[in-house]
Amino acid sequence: MSASIRKRVMFFLRLLLCAVFVTLAIRGVAIHDRVSFHATDESSSKIIEARLVEERVNDVVVRRDDGTEESVPRRRIALDSGGQDLIERGLLTAFQQTDKVYVLLAIVIFAPVTLLQGWRLWIMMRAQDIQISLWECIKISYGGNFLNYVFMIGTTSGDVFKAYCAASHTDTHKTEAVATIFLDRAVGLVGLLMVMTVAGLGFSSDPLVRRIGAIAFVACALLFVGLALFTAKWLRAIVPAGLIGRMPGADHFRRGFEATCRLSQHRGMVFGAIGLAAVLQSIAIGAFVACARALHMDFTGDKVWDYFSFIATGHVVAAIPISAQGLGTMELTYKTLFLGSHGTLSQLLCLAIWVRLLQLAWSLPGAAVTLVGGWRKKGGALIANPDQPLSDTG
Repeated sequence: MSASIRKRVMFFLRLLLCAVFVTLAIRGVAIHDRVSFHATDESSSKIIEARLVEERVNDVVVRRDDGTEESVPRRRIALDSGGQDLIERGLLTAFQQTDKVYVLLAIVIFAPVTLLQGWRLWIMMRAQDIQISLWECIKISYGGNFLNYVFMIGTTSGDVFKAYCAASHTDTHKTEAVATIFLDRAVGLVGLLMVMTVAGLGFSSDPLVRRIGAIAFVACALLFVGLALFTAKWLRAIVPAGLIGRMPGADHFRRGFEATCRLSQHRGMVFGAIGLAAVLQSIAIGAFVACARALHMDFTGDKVWDYFSFIATGHVVAAIPISAQGLGTMELTYKTLFLGSHGTLSQLLCLAIWVRLLQLAWSLPGAAVTLVGGWRKKGGALIANPDQPLSDTG
């Protein structure tokens, strides 16, 4: 199978999976408010579901599927398990009842996220002795986010753009610059897992949230152990050099491997980048939690920490490159975790929409970077130690 045909097949499969996930996520959601009521005054009579047109003190006006309207006394409305009227609020109502003050608060809270992303990228580049300015790293981050959230190609498309931009700033360490972009993404994932760990094991009493926190903690530990083993001198010593030399793209693999090993020489920078990732992830999720508050979802008790855990889990799932921008996978994760305990299906789907709109809004400045070309290299190579051989990574 040729490379072009394989790419087309993979693209088709991603679209198919995206359609499946979206269908599963939205199944059962109502666009308009719906009410369930008994056909007669008898509580054992058949329950009918119809669109809610108007609520009044003693009755409700409903519209049946055939378009006819009728008045239904409130005594005939079916009750849920909690003894409340069985009225399902639709997507339109959820949007209309959104508290605009909390939405504005979410927009303000999210503002520094991309700036912190650029700062984290700057730290990671300095750990490789690649001297890209902080301002350039911020612009590259805005451009990558713009491609992610506007064109909906996937959460990896922006990384490809950032890798190309970073490589354009050096004539000698291009492979290292590209490797650093994906190492930076791994650091961002660790920061997200740390938020899930703290929310689950440190604050929440919900068994599900604590279980998610424990899984996130184990995942973090495995990543750190894997990095320690990957960069260990004794492991590199037993790897047959001839085997690596016969691998496809052996030189690029070697230099990417050495770029990862180089991080062990700058542990302070790496842990600083991880801490910064945890901070920016907390800020971003805090903005999304404000959106949930705007939708009047349930925040009783210590449920606020559940939102940090569940939303972070949704982003981890969305990062898996099996659907365009995690479309459907994040919504399905929200449906699995939130439904029934924290909000209605309409509310949690609206939350997913607000999350995407918030990310989209703060990615728009990246249009100037990608379309005007503000990311292009100015002047010569910007390498601090261009003569340092890569084999001296320790």
